[in-house]
Amino acid sequence: MEKAHLYEALYLVNHGIDEAVRGVQRLKKSPKLLMETYHKSMAGLERRRSRINLQFMLEMRKLEEDDESRFEEEYNVWLSDEPLTNDEICQLMRPVERERKLEGRPPLVQFLPQSKCPKKAPQKAERVHSSRKVNGSPTPASGVKSTMPEDAHR
Repeated sequence: MEKAHLYEALYLVNHGIDEAVRGVQRLKKSPKLLMETYHKSMAGLERRRSRINLQFMLEMRKLEEDDESRFEEEYNVWLSDEPLTNDEICQLMRPVERERKLEGRPPLVQFLPQSKCPKKAPQKAERVHSSRKVNGSPTPASGVKSTMPEDAHR
């Protein structure tokens, strides 16, 4: 998850408030600025900074705790000597695919709905290289009946 841009935004807010504080400190040297206004401005800036930082940190703490528990589970799954089940593979791949989709990249895997996944019995591998049966007769096209009896070539 990309969190760096959030922390960068908080840095920019704090940096901007630092600049504003320095500006107010420079104004302090002005004889026309009342000390009450100066102190009130400084306190207001610092109060806003602390509220923004506190709110950001509280929200990020929730996100970080959620991520910690999720990644702890994922970490333990990868360390296990047991093979992953299909459900575990799906759980691991779904966030990856979500991120790829948000980034506009093509999927690595495709998840089919359960209704489109019929359970098929494993079939024997058919001979791909030859269109002839073992006895030498050509394989009839599907749905076409031969006029020759089956045992005619024996």
